[in-house]
Amino acid sequence: MRRRSTPIGWPRRDPRHYRFAIPNAVWDYHLKPAEFVIFSYLCYHRPPGTLTPEVITTGVHMTSSTVKKHLGTLVDKELVTAERSLALDVQCITSEKFFTLPNEVFLLNLSPSAFMVYAYLLLIEDRRTHTCHPSYNTIAAATDLAKNTAMKSISTLLEMNLITVEPSSYFDKRGMKWKGNSLYTIQPIRPAVDAFHQRQLRQLELDAERRRTLRRQEEYDLRHPKVPLCAPISASVTPAPSQQCKPLCAR
Repeated sequence: MRRRSTPIGWPRRDPRHYRFAIPNAVWDYHLKPAEFVIFSYLCYHRPPGTLTPEVITTGVHMTSSTVKKHLGTLVDKELVTAERSLALDVQCITSEKFFTLPNEVFLLNLSPSAFMVYAYLLLIEDRRTHTCHPSYNTIAAATDLAKNTAMKSISTLLEMNLITVEPSSYFDKRGMKWKGNSLYTIQPIRPAVDAFHQRQLRQLELDAERRRTLRRQEEYDLRHPKVPLCAPISASVTPAPSQQCKPLCAR
């Protein structure tokens, strides 16, 4: 029997090398979006080693003060130790029930709310079809976000090509057709990362061209100073005698 080989371009990869685990129990702590992102970054760097707040600041694209503030909250909730490492009880939970996120998610500079909604969709997706169909109300309730924020986050994920959205419908017992929840399909993250980097590169090129144009304009203005079209008339200048008005009739 001929042995099947893996097609070219379809390498067999160990998920542990490109995905990281987050415990399902994290949703029970009702974290804020920024806290959830920081906690996820600590899961990504497990074991953390010498992970400093400065490293976390760069990885999650937040300010240093914001990271320190939310790290303190995670310490108070006993999810993180004072050494910025995962608490022992959370490490035990990860070995039981967990979901995974792709490592490249931190390269996309997602907003904390969009990051959190993306994580929730990965939590509830069908592992075979990579689809799920929660309502906006369900997403908002699970992530503790406002419904409008959840809708905006879905739009962001759609623009980033991380998901696709399709309308769905269903029939009730009477045979009536009703509009159902949107069907979300999780897309491979590598094309989304490549597209994001292409947009960043294009923006850098546009910024560089704009700076070159401004520099050339400044150099041109220095070589060709602008001359005013009309010079202001001094009030102290009196008209010549020939230009003075003469009375029509002299007495």
